[in-house]
Amino acid sequence: MTQKHFICTHTFTSDQSRQLFLTPPENRNPPIDRLNEKEWAKASKGDHATCLQTWVGNDDFFFCHWIAENEDQIYNQLAAWHLNDMVNTLIHPMHRFMSAYRNSDEI
Repeated sequence: MTQKHFICTHTFTSDQSRQLFLTPPENRNPPIDRLNEKEWAKASKGDHATCLQTWVGNDDFFFCHWIAENEDQIYNQLAAWHLNDMVNTLIHPMHRFMSAYRNSDEI
């Protein structure tokens, strides 16, 4: 099947989940190494869906760009990564995706 693009709004389920998610990896107990973009991209390819981009601030929500065959695959991937208890997700199908980062000749 064809992969489709989705923008997701993820909202934290609690202040505790927000704090855990936003705590820098090196400040966690125990500390873990921070991933560079290549490592993050490799880790973001799941069995059901792939997260291509993420935008995270200090708010109660953040955004991600996903590719999957359908919305259920994104929900399944969040569950596989044990994130479905940490965030509520609103999925927006995108029928057009253009990006200067791709720098392609595709129409």
